[in-house]
Parts: sequence; structure tokens; C-alpha cells
Amino acid sequence: GVAALEAIPSLGWAQIVFFIGAVDYYGVLGDFEFGKKYVGGTEEDLKTKELQHGRLAMLAILELLRHDSQNFVSPGFDGLDKMITGLPFLYE
Repeated sequence: GVAALEAIPSLGWAQIVFFIGAVDYYGVLGDFEFGKKYVGGTEEDLKTKELQHGRLAMLAILELLRHDSQNFVSPGFDGLDKMITGLPFLYE
């Protein structure tokens, strides 16, 4: 969780940032054809689907981080008392 971020030493963060930068700049990992399937549709449709899935993944990660960091604010928080935090009227 969020607490694990503090356990990574500074040199570890430098390695992570350097590796991501190298992959992005040089394209080290390449473009592999193994495991790819043609899903059909136009290129514009595929770009739209990829953008929507990326946005959904970002929201999911942010919710996981929010839930995990809630334990810092109120220890012992399990989230079961108010599972859907965006709809407080359900719990009144």
C-alpha cells in the first residue's frame, strides 16, 4: 500500500525513474507481436477504447490509493461502514 512507498530507498527510486525514462526514450522493450489479437474496428475506434480504458484504470488506482491512505487518517478503517462514499444519503 501507500506505506510501502516509504520503504523504498532513494537509490531504488532513482533506478525506477531511470529505467522508466530509458524505456520511454529509447524504446528498449520494443513492440512485440506475441499475444496481440486484432479486435476489429477502425483506428479511431481503437484509440477511443484505449483512452476510455486508461481513464477507468486511473480512477481505479486513485480509489485504491484513497482507500489505503484512509487508514492514516482514521486507523482501523475498513471501509465497510460507508462502502459508497460518494453517496452519503444512503447512510442517513
